Formats: sequence, structure tokens, C-alpha cells
Amino acid sequence: MMAKGKIDHDERFATTTSYHGVAHIYDSNNSKKTKSIWIILVILATAICISQCVIIIYNASLLPTRMVIRKRLMNSSVFPSVTICNTNDFDYTGLPANDLNHLSSIVNAIYGYTPASAADDAIQYFVQKHGDDFQINNYTRMAGHKLKNMLLSCTWMGEPCTVNDFTNIISNGGSCFTFNPGTNAIPLKNQTVSGNINGLRLILNVEQYKYYSPLFSPQAPDAGIRFTINYYKQPPNFISKPYYAPTGFHTYVPITLHRDKRLTKPWGECGELLLKDHSYYSRDACLTEYASELAALTCNCSSSGQTATNSCNGAKFLTCIIPSSFVIRMSLSQNLSVCPIACETYSYPTEISQSSLGTFAFSRVLDPVINISTILGKAKDEHWIPPSLPYSVSEFIRDNIVYLDIYYSDLRVTETEQQEDTGFSKVLSEIGGQLGLCIGASVITLCEIIQYLIGKFFTSEKKTNLNKRQNTTSPLFYNRNSPDADATNPDM
Repeated sequence: MMAKGKIDHDERFATTTSYHGVAHIYDSNNSKKTKSIWIILVILATAICISQCVIIIYNASLLPTRMVIRKRLMNSSVFPSVTICNTNDFDYTGLPANDLNHLSSIVNAIYGYTPASAADDAIQYFVQKHGDDFQINNYTRMAGHKLKNMLLSCTWMGEPCTVNDFTNIISNGGSCFTFNPGTNAIPLKNQTVSGNINGLRLILNVEQYKYYSPLFSPQAPDAGIRFTINYYKQPPNFISKPYYAPTGFHTYVPITLHRDKRLTKPWGECGELLLKDHSYYSRDACLTEYASELAALTCNCSSSGQTATNSCNGAKFLTCIIPSSFVIRMSLSQNLSVCPIACETYSYPTEISQSSLGTFAFSRVLDPVINISTILGKAKDEHWIPPSLPYSVSEFIRDNIVYLDIYYSDLRVTETEQQEDTGFSKVLSEIGGQLGLCIGASVITLCEIIQYLIGKFFTSEKKTNLNKRQNTTSPLFYNRNSPDADATNPDM
């Protein structure tokens, strides 16, 4: 009877469960061969279902992501910051020749163009001349080209702009000037109509006649403008993201706005640190501050500025930071991971095109507007250009004038967002799909299997307990010679 009860329990489950295929195994109308085939099919389907579910869970554990790209038109767009620098760092009229020579040695050592030991004489020169009053930024500013001399014409959205729309900064590009810097003193500018005449148009004189020949580097024999385009809250980067506009050419720089959003760990690699000198996090700003901290740690000084106790400026800068510049650069390059990629970045992809200026016709049109003849005459009067040199206005334009247009080609933003590509609901639905596809199962089926297993357990336990009671109460045989046997047998 117990064996029959066990079979009844299994058959009851097989005939009532929603687990597809099991009922065919116990169907009395099927032959043994058919039942065997159904057993194999159920086992294979179950194995496939389990393996697929394991793969789904494993893939979810890898935390996959996807990139979603959207393009959106705008009525207006905040114009980026545009930072321009002369490709020549030093205007030889800005400082005495000795100062320029020694300053060049220091700058080359700082940026690794020459060994730090090559600046030893320059260090001693400035220590003796200035001591703790030496400020590299001030010297770079005095030695660099001045915007008031370079900027011949500036228009924004067809309206005039002036040097007051720029701020002077000292960067790894030298003494530079930023348009639309995003400071409180200069309101942000928005471009409302696309096209080159509605953006920033600059006509610049690079003053090639003021280039200091002894410092002109064969590694960078350029005459023109070096510029960067960046989000107004980020610092410019002239090491990895510079563009160049040569003299004698009209350079067109159409830009579009790209906005990228990334996920933090564990899904992505982005992160944002709290910076001391920058309110907005960017990787370039972080690396700049990290380099300052490395210099301060190496030279046991404070990177907080000139007013701080034991400042890294002045003599400390000359006698320690410059000789240690190689070590600082190497430490920075080996620890770039300390500054994670920002979770939100703005970029301005561009495809630069250029056309040669029609110097003869251009000179006749431009000369009355910006007085190139006057500039040329002054350069000869100051002997920046030899007075006896036959040098026409058109030749001056070819050698010194940069015509630069930077503008939105389209008022649209391309947004790229990294998103999580899995989650509990997605994993659950994928597992449910495998259960339904392979074995026709669902959550209800799982409940039925659990109920079956519990019922089978209690049935087995009940059988075990019953067998134990039968074994302890049933006398198997008597020992007639024992006293107990005599006491229980009345015939004795």
C-alpha cells in the first residue's frame, strides 16, 4: 500500500502540474518507448533552461552598460570659451634680452623641452635679481604678446567686441587670452543663429617681426595662433587639445556641442573629486592641482599661493621646483588614475578648413579699416622691421595676419549617455522567458514543485516513522527458557 501511495503522489503531481512534458511520462496511453522519449526531452529542456538561466545571471553580474545617443535641436546654445595664444611665447620688446634668454631656459625646463640642469644659470640669475619676489606668471605675462597689439578686429554675432571681452590667463600655452570665460565680470554669450558670420570672428596680428630669433625653436617653427575650445567651466588644455591657425589664411572652425554622461562605479569608471581651486570638476583641472600638490610635497612648500606661509613661489620655485620638474612630471604621468574621468563632460568636435587670403584685394579692403599701413610704418620706425626692407602691405598680411572664424555650424546638441543595461526586473523577465520557452514553467510551477517536494518529504517521513513503530512492537520470536517466557505462558 505504501508503494502505491508513493506512486499515487508522483502521478498526482505529474497530471496536475503546469511543468510541460511531465504528464506524458505518466500517461498510461503512452508506450514505454514514448515515455522514454519524453523523459529524455524533459531532462534536456530542463538542462537547457538551467544553463541559460546561469548564463543570464552571470552576464548580469558583469554589470553591462549601453550607450544611448540623442540629438536635440536648440534655439540657442552657450558659446564655448575660446582661448588664443601666439605661437611665439616671447615678444622681444617685452623684456631685456638677458631676461628673455634666462626665462626661456626656465620655461623649457618646466615643460621638459630641455633637461632641468640646463636652467641652472637662469635660476641663479633670477635668484640674484629678484629672490623671493620672482613670479613666473608675471614674467610670462610681461614677456608675452599683448592682446591690445594683436587684436585688430573682433565681432560677435555681427556686433563689435573688444579686449574687454577677454581675460588674460597663464597656461601651458604661455600668456593667453580667453573669450567668453564665464566669469562674473563678463556675461556668458549665447549663439542664437548658426553660421560663421554669427559666431566669433577675429582678425589678429601675430607680430612675427617681434619674434625673438635666439629663442625660436626648430621643434615649433610656427607663426600663427594656437587656440583651444572648451566648456567655459573647464580650464584650457594646450598639451593634448590645441588647434592652429596660420598667418595669411582664413581659418574656418565650425563646431557642434557634444554632452557625455557616464556612470560611476561599479557600472562605470567616472568619478568627481572635490578640488581646492576649481568649483567645477574636470580631469584637466584635477591633474593641474595634483601637479601642484606633487610640487609642494617634493619641495616641502605650500601650493596655496603667494600669501601662504612657505609658498612655492619666489626662490623656492627657482631653487627646488624647476630642478625637480622632471621628477614631478614623471610622478604625474605614473599616477594619472588619481583623477578619474568626469561623469559629465562637454566637447566641441570640429573640422577645420582654410583658404588663402587674397592679400592684394584684402589689403585694399582691410587697410582703411584696421590701418595696416600705420602698423607697418610703426614697425619700421621702431626697427622691428628694417626700414630699408621693401615690404608691402600684402606681404605684411601674408606673414602676420590671421583671420579666424569660430561658430556653431548647427544649433543642436548630441547627448551620449551611459546607462545600466541590466537590473532585477530585466534579469527576472529573461529568466521567466527561458522558463516559459523551455519547460513552459512560471512562478506557479515553482510553487507546485515546492509543494510536491514538501509532500514527498512528509510522506517519506511518515513511512519511516511507521516502519520504526512496527519494528519495536512486533515480537519476532520467544526464548522459552527465559523467566519472562514462563511468566507469560499460562500452560506452564
